[in-house]
Amino acid sequence: MSMSPEKLYNIPLFRDFSSAEFELLTSVFEPIHVPAESVLFETGSEALNIYVLISGEVELRDQDTVKFRLHSPTLIGELGGLTALPRNTTAIATMPSEVWRISREKLMEFFQANSAVAFSFYRSLTTILAEKLRRDQKRAHDMRTNLIRTQKAMKQMRDFLLESQDTPVSETVHDTLEMLIRHNRRANYRVSPPDAMPASLRLDSGESLAIVEISRSHLSFAMTNGSLPNTPDSFTGVLHLSDDEIPISGTVLRTIGSRVDLQLDLLIEEYSGVLDDYLTNVQLLDFVV
Repeated sequence: MSMSPEKLYNIPLFRDFSSAEFELLTSVFEPIHVPAESVLFETGSEALNIYVLISGEVELRDQDTVKFRLHSPTLIGELGGLTALPRNTTAIATMPSEVWRISREKLMEFFQANSAVAFSFYRSLTTILAEKLRRDQKRAHDMRTNLIRTQKAMKQMRDFLLESQDTPVSETVHDTLEMLIRHNRRANYRVSPPDAMPASLRLDSGESLAIVEISRSHLSFAMTNGSLPNTPDSFTGVLHLSDDEIPISGTVLRTIGSRVDLQLDLLIEEYSGVLDDYLTNVQLLDFVV
């Protein structure tokens, strides 16, 4: 080991481990030397390993943009490595570096044989995720507050234009403000159905289409078979939301590749309540109460 345990305890995931648990867990990592410009993983690749940067420097890049520049001691790719989610950045060593590496398969085998260490690991990971969600909530709250303030200011500007004498730019400015106000309404905020709460659209033919995004006023679905509808065709189907089904109709706004964006017609109160409950439960998955 080229780094003291005290420094490695600065990694939040290891902070609450006992000395015995920490020594047992770190013993199963494989130390490797990484030459400069070596790629640890690439964007879109399956996450197979978890890394600990012991010395050197690693950059996380999104195409040509450096998102983060990491120095030791740092844990790299733990969530992807545990869940096998595709990597959303590329990790490149910018200088000769030393890392510890463990595969998901080897880590799961270790946890099966060492349940006490596994419990401490997942407890620490859950705490880190909860803290992250709380920070995300605060950022989202700040952004929402700013959006509300901006929305009110745009409405005041729009009303001022309506009450003022027309000028050559009045109509353009008014129409732009009106479009932004309409677009920023809360009903337009969309969510992507998670695996735990799937949503689909069943057509009259019996075909089931995967919902890509959904809100109170819009939905988008993937249509891989047959001809795509045209703008502004009418569209009908039965929306399946977890254990509920509601009939919907709407107008095609646009098609992008195999994706169809639909503006929903108004739902009756009973069906609107079902959709609201579904959207609320999906949003709660991202909210720490």
